[in-house]
Amino acid sequence: MIRLFLFILLSQLIPGQNLENSNTSPIHILGTINTLEKTTQLDTAFNTLWVKDLRLLLPCKKVKIPKRASRLPNAPRTYRNGTHKGIDFFANWGTKVRAVAKGFVIRADHNYKEYPADFRVKLLKSSAMVGHTPSDIFNSVLLGKAVFLDHGFDLVTGFRVITIYAHLSSIDKNIVGGAEVKAGQIIGKTGNTGTRPSTLGTKNEAHLHWEMILQKDNKEVYLGKDVEFEMLYSMLIDIFQNS
Repeated sequence: MIRLFLFILLSQLIPGQNLENSNTSPIHILGTINTLEKTTQLDTAFNTLWVKDLRLLLPCKKVKIPKRASRLPNAPRTYRNGTHKGIDFFANWGTKVRAVAKGFVIRADHNYKEYPADFRVKLLKSSAMVGHTPSDIFNSVLLGKAVFLDHGFDLVTGFRVITIYAHLSSIDKNIVGGAEVKAGQIIGKTGNTGTRPSTLGTKNEAHLHWEMILQKDNKEVYLGKDVEFEMLYSMLIDIFQNS
């Protein structure tokens, strides 16, 4: 299709026109199309077939996949001009959180200190002005006390997989950078760090924000990106079945 577009575009050039014009030369057009092809490749949408054989433990035992779209990937987060990329498992404060699969610790926020409420509000206003949630605000502030696990290329063929466990109230002392973690190993407990209630000194809205990131070539995509709700929910039920 792209090559056909090139042929039509070149054929419509006015006879006798200087083909070396900066905007109409074949070299310029080819360069533009090559860039378009590369961009298209990098923007490949999430494919549910990538994870058809993926099976994971639930991060909080017996706490099932929520049915509300607002707690699943792709839900809008207007307060920070962003999109929810994970699953919110609402569990009581202090519920044990376990690794969904074996991996290695690449981040463990043992020393995380809650940000002041007014500073958090200021950062959210910055997100509104930027038009999306900047990575520094999301990763350093909004996730709260978090653990990141690297699962390498073992879980999803062809992709490096990272899982994120956020808003924790505590992290197990054995969960440190570089440590190997077994599937089902307790890594911490649920809380609400990084949320507004936490900045106000309360334990309200305790839950686990769990997220999976798939990395390949020059792209990074979260589990279920842009998948319609019904298909997304069914996919997640399959992934976490009988766990």
